[in-house]
Order: sequence, then structure tokens, then C-alpha cells
Amino acid sequence: MEFKQLLTPWNWFKKEEEQSQTTPSPNVLRAANNPLVQFHREIDKIFESVFQGFPVSPFRKENGSAWSGMLLPHVDIGESKKQYTINVEVPGVQEKDIELTLADGTLVIRGEKRDEQENRDQHYHRIERSYGSFQRMLSLPADADENAVEAKFNNGVLTITIAKDPQARPPVRKISIT
Repeated sequence: MEFKQLLTPWNWFKKEEEQSQTTPSPNVLRAANNPLVQFHREIDKIFESVFQGFPVSPFRKENGSAWSGMLLPHVDIGESKKQYTINVEVPGVQEKDIELTLADGTLVIRGEKRDEQENRDQHYHRIERSYGSFQRMLSLPADADENAVEAKFNNGVLTITIAKDPQARPPVRKISIT
């Protein structure tokens, strides 16, 4: 691994972060001084503080913006000399409910974890499992070979391997000083 790469690692979540940062519309900016809007924000802060510390909360924040209502499955991203390996943790999701797309250097993993309760008459005291749609957007490095991508699903873990293209980046070369 190059020294430069250690100092500035690739940002796999660049597209995901860009998408989560939205610019407020002029109507929102005008409403910011409205007393009713300010009251609403104070109530939101109270609820956020109550749910703070829960792993999944309806008021959870991701990347500094309000939660979009989507689940964010955990990903592990590894690298070897020949390939990148991405493991996505999606317990309780069936293979048919996952969709992978790759376009313009962005890998999109989306799907849905369905709530399939057998007994609708049962009264629950606590529900900690999450259900709903999920999506992750991964920005691929320049040396990722978009034509050599494989995905396997086993025991709630989606494993995606992306081969490296040795021609994508020129090798390190020494430049003489004159």
C-alpha cells in the first residue's frame, strides 16, 4: 500500500454523503423565523434527546441530516492486491429483495426488509427489530474494474467482489529533477 493512500484513503461514501446534504428551499429559509416552526424544532429536539442512545430511532441522524426513513445496513470494505471485497450485513432479508446496480462509478445496494408477522393479534411489549427499505451508495475507486463484479448472498451477508484493473492507474514512477 502506498504511503499517500494511507494518508488520504478513498472516500467510498462520497455519493451517499452528497445525496444526504440537501440545500434548503427559499420557503424553508423564510419559515425559519416563524414562531410555529421554532416551536416545532424545539419539540423535535426533545424527542431526539429521548431516543438518543437507541440503535434505531425515528429521529436518528445520519451524516448530519435528518434520518431519511431508510435503514442503513452495515458494510465492511476490504482490499487486497487483486480486488475489493464489500460485505453488507442484511439479516432477515431474502436474496430476491436485494437489488444491485452499477453506473458511473457508483455501486447502489438497495432492498427491503419485510415485516412478516404470523400472529397479527399478538400484543407486543417491545419491538427492536427494524423493517423497511434500505440503500447504500458506494463510490468506487478509479482502479475498480466495473466489468468484473460478482455478488454472493449467504446467511444474511451480501458479499460483493470487485476486481482491480491494473491498467486504470499508472504505476508509480520517479521523476528526475533538473
